[in-house]
Amino acid sequence: MRRLLTFCLIILALFNVSFRWPLSDFKVTSTFGESRADHFHDGIDLVCPSNNIYAVADGKLVFSWNKLYFPTENYWGGGNYKIISHGDKFSIYMHIEDGDSLKSEVKAEDIIAIMGNTGHSYGRHLHLSILDPVAKESINPLSLLPSLEDKKAPEVLGFFLKIGDKYTMLKDNSTIRLTQHYPLLVSIKDSISGKENLGIYKLQIIVNEKDMLNVDFSKISLTEKGLTVHNLPFYNLFDEQGYYKIDGIKYRQGENFVIVKASDYSGNTTEKTFKVFVNLDIK
Repeated sequence: MRRLLTFCLIILALFNVSFRWPLSDFKVTSTFGESRADHFHDGIDLVCPSNNIYAVADGKLVFSWNKLYFPTENYWGGGNYKIISHGDKFSIYMHIEDGDSLKSEVKAEDIIAIMGNTGHSYGRHLHLSILDPVAKESINPLSLLPSLEDKKAPEVLGFFLKIGDKYTMLKDNSTIRLTQHYPLLVSIKDSISGKENLGIYKLQIIVNEKDMLNVDFSKISLTEKGLTVHNLPFYNLFDEQGYYKIDGIKYRQGENFVIVKASDYSGNTTEKTFKVFVNLDIK
């Protein structure tokens, strides 16, 4: 039995693809699942002093796009890009300077492209996505790449209600009159060095002892509702300003308690408790 188990582990190891970071001496500038005004950010953005981009693992180049030769862009916003197959997963490298290298067999140590600023981009960087085409899912690259040195927990910056076209910030122990049950909006940011404004990995929000939201940004799935996280479309998780959105709250007359638990991918967690007094004037 022990020999059989050892043999199975060896076979699994042979088929397990080990991923590496595609840049050297890099910085993460955007994370997976962040708000992009009207859609989820389906990858991570990286910058580094060197412009060389490496494959995240051995694989085969299955597609390469260069707008110099094909003016009509077929992946909106992606600019020049390459897709490499790693068996059951694809890695996609966007906004690259060149997309016309057609070397079919790719090794992890190979330079596959030069970091660029093509497509819908506001500065030289690499957008990396990992896709599972069979499951129709975009996978958080941080779940496959080596771990980051990150000791900073996310910060809960504030709570808001959008009433009409105006945002009202709710202060702890404040009082507000409500004529309807508005969605609660929460501003949260994460950082690694302290300067970035990154999205988070896990979010749980409890309102008056009821679990109103409990998600992790491990994957974005293509469902009958469109692109979703935990079967929630974009507009059920974010408002247009990028605040995290909690629908379906029934506020109580008097004291209302909110608990926010937010974690990044390294497991750094912050918890914040908030109280607001509500005068309900609902007719």
